[in-house]
Amino acid sequence: MKLLLRTISVYVILSVSVFVFADESWQKTDWTPVFQGIDTATGQAETPRLMRVYAVRIDLKADGLEFFSTPGATEDFEFDVKETVRETVPQFLEKHDLQAAFNANFYSPFDAKTMRTPGPSNLRGLAVSQGQLVSKNEKGWPAFLVSKDNRVKIVDVQDTANPHPLVETAVAGNRILVDQGVVLPQTDQDVHPRTAVGISQDSRYVYFIVIDGRQGGYSDGASYSETGQWLVLFGAWNGLNLDGGGSTTMVIRSPDGKAKVLNTPCGQNNVPNTYRYNGNNIGVRAKSLAL
Repeated sequence: MKLLLRTISVYVILSVSVFVFADESWQKTDWTPVFQGIDTATGQAETPRLMRVYAVRIDLKADGLEFFSTPGATEDFEFDVKETVRETVPQFLEKHDLQAAFNANFYSPFDAKTMRTPGPSNLRGLAVSQGQLVSKNEKGWPAFLVSKDNRVKIVDVQDTANPHPLVETAVAGNRILVDQGVVLPQTDQDVHPRTAVGISQDSRYVYFIVIDGRQGGYSDGASYSETGQWLVLFGAWNGLNLDGGGSTTMVIRSPDGKAKVLNTPCGQNNVPNTYRYNGNNIGVRAKSLAL
């Protein structure tokens, strides 16, 4: 089955600013513009545990907006063996002149050495960079797709057919969290740092959220279900879980041109403010607010 992109004509934006969960309020800030078409916000919860959340909203109608993901390895590329070369999210943003960036696909090999060093990676699920297939479609690994004209879709992959040729950028995760505004039930309720991507009902906005975890007294992390709830709170109608844990990182370009990490990653042995070398990242190019 081909993976096709389509538009959704219904226009609905979730305007609620407080979401009630377990009889306590989950709170988020208003959106703050940082680039043309890119806004940031934060969220926090005290129950059922401490959760600190960081979000980026991307307006697909903004002029000059462009998605970009980790390209295929330039030397000795081989599907399922050496598809990409690992790098941290800050390195990815600076190397490719992006304004915002986030970790994306799960990958292998994954061990104490590979999380600390660059090197060849095999990605789980689909990855497309600048229209080039980097990692093949994989059943059971749903994907976030972006067309050449910035139409977006999240698809539940049920076969291994190649993506439609109009797909310009694609990354994959391990499970769909939100479907048509409904947070899907999950049997796995483990709590970890999380990264997720969502799309608004009218397909105008893309949301990336990260939830810090494994840091007692600051943020303990979230379950899959709770991650879905946060996606809905920030405005998503459909949502996909991406690689999380120590990979969870959200970066924007600061006014001085350097990478600014918004959250507190725990990429190395759960030590705060350490970064993991990820197999795949996704980012956005956008114009300055001053232009």
